[in-house]
Amino acid sequence: MNRVIAFTKDWNDVPTCTTHILREMGRSMPLLWINSIGMRRPELSSARDMRRVFRKLSGALRPPEHKENNLSVLSPLVFPKADHAAGRALNRTLLRSAVRRALRAMGNGPVELWTFLPNAVDFLGAFGESKVVYYCVDDWSKFPGIAPDWINACERRLLERADTVFAASRYLESKCRAVAGDRVHYSPHGVWHARFAAALQPNLRLPSDLTALPTPRIGFYGNVHDWVDFELITKLAAARPQWSFVLIGPVYCDVAPLQRHVNIHLLGRREPDQLPAYCKGFDVALIPYRLTDPRMESVNPVKLRELLAAGVPVVASDIPEVRGVSRFIRPARTAEEFLDGLETFLHAGFRREEISAERRADDWPLRVQEIRHIVEAR
Repeated sequence: MNRVIAFTKDWNDVPTCTTHILREMGRSMPLLWINSIGMRRPELSSARDMRRVFRKLSGALRPPEHKENNLSVLSPLVFPKADHAAGRALNRTLLRSAVRRALRAMGNGPVELWTFLPNAVDFLGAFGESKVVYYCVDDWSKFPGIAPDWINACERRLLERADTVFAASRYLESKCRAVAGDRVHYSPHGVWHARFAAALQPNLRLPSDLTALPTPRIGFYGNVHDWVDFELITKLAAARPQWSFVLIGPVYCDVAPLQRHVNIHLLGRREPDQLPAYCKGFDVALIPYRLTDPRMESVNPVKLRELLAAGVPVVASDIPEVRGVSRFIRPARTAEEFLDGLETFLHAGFRREEISAERRADDWPLRVQEIRHIVEAR
C-alpha cells in the first residue's frame, strides 16, 4: 500500500479543502500530515507569531502524533521561508531524519509526496518518493507578507517536477497549465454532505447564541480577515437594521467598523461539527469578499458547497468560482445587488431539502475517489 507524506497547513487551523482531502485519504492509507513549514518569517513584534513559534518549538520535540484512522501529524523543526542554500540544506537534513523515522512506522510500500505549499519543493527527493503531487489551492504570491518572487520561483520549480497537479479554481488551473501542461487537473471542492445536511433534521437544536438574535439571520462563517468586505457588511446592516448579521470565525484584523453596528454579531470561532446547527439558523448566507483584493480571481470558497448542502441559499461576491454553480447562489458586486439577492431568497420559498439534494454528488469521498484515480493512473 502506498504511504503518503503531505506538506500542508497546521492541523489545528480552520479546516479547508486540505483538511478534508487528507482526512479522507487517511481513512484507507497511511498518511503523515506535516504541519506548516512556513512561507514567511515570524515578526518578533507580533504576539500571534510568537505564540505560534513557541507551539512549533514544543511540538518539534515530540514524535508524530496519531490523530485518527491511519493519519498522524508531525510538527517539524525547520526554519521558515528558507530562501538561501544553507537554510534549505539544513531544513532538508532536519526534516529528512524525522520523516524517515515516521515512514518506518508506517509500514512498507511506495511513498507519495503531496504538497499544498510551493516551498515544499526544497524537500523533493529527500524521502525516496515515487510520485509527487502538487495541490494548488491559492495564488500564494498575492498573500500579504509572502515574498512574491520567491514563492513564484518555488512554485515554478514544483510545477516542473510534479507528476500530477490539481488546481482548486479555473484561474489556478490556467496558471499551472502554463508550466505543467496536461499534468494539471481542475478539482473543485467537495463537501461532507451528510454532516451539513444534518441541518435539515427537525431534532437538531439551534445554538442558544443564535436563537437570542432576531430573524431574519444573515450568516457568514470563516476567517474574519481583511479580505472580508467590512464596508459592504456595514452598508447592509445600516440598510436593514431589523436583520441580524452573524459572523462566525476567528478574527485576524481590526473589526471596529463592524462593532459599531448593534445588528452585526461577531460570535468567534466555532468547531466544524457545530457549523450545521448554525447553518440551520441562517435564513440566507453571505460570502462578502472584497472584490478589490487581488486574490479574489483565484479563490474558491469551501464554505459555498457546505452552506448549500445545509440547505441555505447564498448571496456571494461575484468571484469567478461562484458563477454558474447553482441557481441557489446569487453573485453580487454592489450593496444594492446584495440586498436584492438577500430579499429575493428571503421570500423565494425554496425547500431546503431541494437546495441540499443538489450537492450530493460533491461529497468528499466521491471527490477524493476521483483524485486518487487520477494520481494512480500516472
